[in-house]
Amino acid sequence: MKKITKISISVLLIATVVGACFALVACNDDSSNLVAVAATDLLQEDFGIAVTKGNTSLMSAVNQVVDEWLANGKMNQYMDYYTALANEENGGEAAVAPDGLQTSWDFGSASEVVTMYTESGFAPYEFVKGTSVVGLDVAIMSQVALNTGKKLEVKDVMFDVIATNVAQASGDAVGAAGITINDERKQVVDFSHVYSSSTLVVVSKDGQFKSVKDLAGKSVGVQEGTSGDLIISAAKGAGYVYENEDGSEVVVKAEGATVKQYKQYALALQDLKNGRIDAILMDKLPAELMLK
Repeated sequence: MKKITKISISVLLIATVVGACFALVACNDDSSNLVAVAATDLLQEDFGIAVTKGNTSLMSAVNQVVDEWLANGKMNQYMDYYTALANEENGGEAAVAPDGLQTSWDFGSASEVVTMYTESGFAPYEFVKGTSVVGLDVAIMSQVALNTGKKLEVKDVMFDVIATNVAQASGDAVGAAGITINDERKQVVDFSHVYSSSTLVVVSKDGQFKSVKDLAGKSVGVQEGTSGDLIISAAKGAGYVYENEDGSEVVVKAEGATVKQYKQYALALQDLKNGRIDAILMDKLPAELMLK
């Protein structure tokens, strides 16, 4: 796995990533033939649940669910189910949960609250169905709340304020939004065990851009505060550095790139279709679902 060893910008960010694939990964769009490409100079990163620093009891409860679901295969089952459910919301086939997979949680008369800060535009980890936010992260934290005799309250906020909200919370609070674990974030929040890993992709017309380096001089859309934002913002200047498995460092640059930040990927997609930007740097699985 490659990892960032230093970044030439100083920003507090929560990252996003999804699945490891190094080929074309989706999808023709009727109007603009958009394709997502996972390139060799993009990073595979690990997701964790962000917990207020020092809240060891909540961290233990989160890790218990994460470890159990990874061991018994439920994590993959939930990922598959919520991927299908997100696709159903976009007009695909009806999603069917495997037998015995819990998809609703009754918190009874619990009065104490676990607050989950998220940003709901990141299927299958979190997305809106009807009037509720659902997804893998919501399922994890619903089980955590149930196990601790509390109820879950989901707060849908802008992605770039999640870490701050968790850090400043006075009660039990987490950030769950496909958050990449890195050293900058560890300074303000604690992270659970890794529950998912993923990769960034470049979305462009006909898949013409296949690496960060290809984005030199181009206009690139990102969701504000994500790994895509961090990486391209660094690459357009001094560059970002990743470490190969053999320990050697590689500097990746996209000199002259213009970064356009969005609050939601849907807005970036519209600008890409209309030719206002050249590409989007985002996460693999949400990109696939978005392009479908």
